[in-house]
Amino acid sequence: MKAHLPAICFAGIVPVLLLGSVHRSAAQSIVVDAQPLRTIEGATHDRTPVFGVVVGATRLQDGTIVVGDASGNDLKFFDAQGRLARAVGRQGQGPGEFQLLGWVKQCMQDSLFAFDVFPRRVSVFSASGRFARHFQTPGMPSQVACSRYGALAVLSNPRGQPPEGVTRWRFTAPLSIADARGTVTQDLGDVPAGEIAQVGQGWFPPPGGSHASIAVARRRVLVCPTDSGAVGVYSLTGARLSSIPLRVPPRVPSRRDLERSTDALLVYMPAGASRDTMRQRLLRLPTPTQLPPCSKILVDPYDNMWVVLSAPWDSVTMLRVFGPDDRFLGDVSIPAALEVHEIGTDYLLGSGETLEGEPWIRMYRVRRSPAR
Repeated sequence: MKAHLPAICFAGIVPVLLLGSVHRSAAQSIVVDAQPLRTIEGATHDRTPVFGVVVGATRLQDGTIVVGDASGNDLKFFDAQGRLARAVGRQGQGPGEFQLLGWVKQCMQDSLFAFDVFPRRVSVFSASGRFARHFQTPGMPSQVACSRYGALAVLSNPRGQPPEGVTRWRFTAPLSIADARGTVTQDLGDVPAGEIAQVGQGWFPPPGGSHASIAVARRRVLVCPTDSGAVGVYSLTGARLSSIPLRVPPRVPSRRDLERSTDALLVYMPAGASRDTMRQRLLRLPTPTQLPPCSKILVDPYDNMWVVLSAPWDSVTMLRVFGPDDRFLGDVSIPAALEVHEIGTDYLLGSGETLEGEPWIRMYRVRRSPAR
């Protein structure tokens, strides 16, 4: 049974990333298995729920996979065989509790950071799940990302209000860097951050509209494009370093794209008449001329940048990979509809759901070798 939020076999190896035009001394040959190495089902054989709405997944050094489950507002720990070992956290406002779990990541090696959306708070746990501390994120964040080196990137809400008479507003928003305790160390200024549209008396992200995704590497911050087809690269001190063109052909949104995008926007809203009405209003908004060039951006332990070009509901997940020197490494194609959560040294973690709406987590093997 698919959970609702109170508010939202090994089949061989297929090389799916081919090297582009790069210097061979710096390039890696990367191969991702076509079939998952492991699958963790969101329900047992008798359909008893194990987890519901996946908002993050990360793999610890001992092979444990930690899943952020927003339906239960907790972190679920699965051992190396995929068995549920324990759950940490619950609904609440106290230490180690969540009001609306947004994500879980390793922002330092084997330390779990979990972002609680409503109180804008990050809770820190040990690899065993023991609560250590929490801190407030700076400002009014719309997105928070982190690296495994203790740096956080915080994209805030836009400054000011939409101009009078405008019904669709593309805006910029402040981007800042903070340390592992939430203290701002650098303001990077405003960056293109997305768009909102007027729906009744309120403003909401439109289905299929542009939105920014941010990621933090060892020495740089990456901003997935909104108003252009290029990733913005910034230093941790705020300097604009480069712009990496993605060269993605325009994709006109289909009705299915708009419907799935709308469902994703409303995932935190409970089922019922209010949700149905809002869904209809969002789908009546003018259709965008094209979908955003990317949906997500991630960084692996080698500081390679992985840009997700497909939408999470596409039947094939497409990624474009660039090295730490901005050089194109190649394209990845995984034959599954995935929300990619993490890319490690030898694995990729993603989530999705069955046709019946049952969630799952999959781990794919990533194989790397120096280019010949």
